[in-house]
Amino acid sequence: MAIAFWSVPALAQEKNEVGLVIGGIVTPSQTLSPGASLIGPSGTVLPNRDITFDPSLTLGAEYDRGFILRQRFAIDGGVDFLASPFDVKVSQKSQNAIGQYAFIFLTPHVRVKFHPDGVFSPWLSFGGGYARFLEKAPTAAPSFKPGTNTGTFVFGGGVDTRPLVRVLKIPIGFRIEVRDFYSGLPNYNQKVTGNLQNNLAFTGGLLIRF
Repeated sequence: MAIAFWSVPALAQEKNEVGLVIGGIVTPSQTLSPGASLIGPSGTVLPNRDITFDPSLTLGAEYDRGFILRQRFAIDGGVDFLASPFDVKVSQKSQNAIGQYAFIFLTPHVRVKFHPDGVFSPWLSFGGGYARFLEKAPTAAPSFKPGTNTGTFVFGGGVDTRPLVRVLKIPIGFRIEVRDFYSGLPNYNQKVTGNLQNNLAFTGGLLIRF
């Protein structure tokens, strides 16, 4: 495999981009509805009124195709795929609420880049699509049926670099980004006050152009 430094601007005909990213996802807590409670492993009611979540590893792939290219800006259309190789875990264990869940987000989007041929190209994106949660059944709910399908809206921003290396003649740069997948809720097996959930993904990785 031949790898060489690549310092010239990206070529105009390279309209396709694939981002391969890794990072973490953070989910804000959910407050229980009045009348709901969490039962601890010992069978006592827990004083905590919030369902809180630990940060988790996430992996993603993104595809974009350029439609409008100008010196100062570019508009791309594409799709995001984000998933959990390890489940998002609930911080406080209980018998009657889920202990963890896996997720998949699949969201078409529009991306607006600024100074697309610059060394650094900041961008904003927005879109919406599909979310899938696969929950782990609580120990006190043997009839619990895992699996929740819902919609999600995604918006975020990041920075791309100009291609810095070539691998088998393919120019590769780097991307860092922050995105919020604003979705419906997993089935916690407990009622909460909210109807939607923020899923904040902080990721970075390789950007392949062709």
